Amino acid sequence: MSAPSSIMAENGLDLGLLKRLIKKYGNNVYTMYVEYPHKSFWSNAFDDTAFRMALEKLFANDKQIPLMLYTHIPFCPKQCFFCTCYSVVTKNYEAVKQYMRSLFGEIDLLCAFFQQRGITPNFTEIHLGGGSPTYLNESEFDLLIEKLELLVDIKRLKEFTIEVDPRAVTKEKLKYYHQKGLSRISLGVQDFDLDVQKAVNRVQPPGLIEALLTPEIRKYFTSGINFDIPCGLPRQTRASFKKTIDKLIELSPDRTCVIYVNYALDLKAHQRLINQSMVPDFYERSVLFHDAAVNLLNNGYERIGFDHFAKKADSLAKAMREKSLHWNGLGYRAGKFLDIIGIGASSASRMTEYYYSQNFYEIENYEAAIANNKFPVYRGYKLDGDIIIRRDVIHRLRSYFCLDFADIEKAFNIDFNEYFKEERFWIDELAKDGIIELSGRGIIITEMGKYFTFLVCRIFDKLNRIKIG
Repeated sequence: MSAPSSIMAENGLDLGLLKRLIKKYGNNVYTMYVEYPHKSFWSNAFDDTAFRMALEKLFANDKQIPLMLYTHIPFCPKQCFFCTCYSVVTKNYEAVKQYMRSLFGEIDLLCAFFQQRGITPNFTEIHLGGGSPTYLNESEFDLLIEKLELLVDIKRLKEFTIEVDPRAVTKEKLKYYHQKGLSRISLGVQDFDLDVQKAVNRVQPPGLIEALLTPEIRKYFTSGINFDIPCGLPRQTRASFKKTIDKLIELSPDRTCVIYVNYALDLKAHQRLINQSMVPDFYERSVLFHDAAVNLLNNGYERIGFDHFAKKADSLAKAMREKSLHWNGLGYRAGKFLDIIGIGASSASRMTEYYYSQNFYEIENYEAAIANNKFPVYRGYKLDGDIIIRRDVIHRLRSYFCLDFADIEKAFNIDFNEYFKEERFWIDELAKDGIIELSGRGIIITEMGKYFTFLVCRIFDKLNRIKIG
């Protein structure tokens, strides 16, 4: 699938140069940096014992440190072909109930850990993700809330979010979530074009979402409403994607994420069900993203880091202006927390600036660990000082498209040019290509360079260096 040859420079973007740079740097532009280091570098030696040690360190200096609790419900009734999340497609609800019993067991393990140490954790946010947490019947959801209340005072939460499959809810169900304390809903919109929806096995007419988001429903979710819009789905064209973004603007969510689809055909067998000839390549995705960004920015949204957009009054937009954004696997956050405790299969945690961990993906392994009274840890990573410096550099570039060397020098007591002398070749090379500008003692990612933000980040990734040819 190729973009029309008539495409030329638009809104300051030189599409010919964009294509040449993509050809030069190839797959180097795809690394997303959900965490740094990437999970592929985490160690399987990080186990229940290491997780408990990391938890101890998390509360060593401040038992009231603000935290997020992430809860993963992996089940879906139907497979979306593009999906990159860990999910289990089943119509066997007994399997769901069995999983929930194990999830409750993991909550009990955490409760016991905290009670033994006299800790009342200060969870300020909860995020229910999946899969499809809306797959749960109200009876299981009621039990989930009861169990979460052993860890969290839900009435004092600053934000309580649930990822919503619009096909699985009604206005009455959304009211029910509000009654249970949910304050934000994140809708998996994906795309409003019917041909695109059919190509990814997820048909949901625009009227379905429009009917859900009545003024009454909107007022229930005081923290806001999010839309997820993948960029790079099969059959997406400039014309069709413009209609999708136009519809999004009409429906007026508080935030949206226009995220590049990551195809990992060797790991995600269901993605191979997509006809790859219909999938926009990276150049075409960049053009789609460019069109969407211009449209959103012209209609009251501000760009938040690489791929998020928010209305000007939203807390994310304020955090962007104040340079106080946080980043984790759920996207950009405006909260005061940095640390996350994840529960459920595949969920990830960050405990202090030094520790990452992730639970087992396979439900059998997850459930077996819980049955043995062990935290179901699959892998983890202990960061050293060098990795922490590099993570901070990558975060600043990913979030703000610029880097002040003096800020890094002050934060870590280093001489930037000396510390990163091995990276100098690529800094100069990307400057020659117009991807970055060197301004005094700093880096600014250019408008063209924003499409190569992860390439710029990769300069500082010592575990996964840029490779050409």
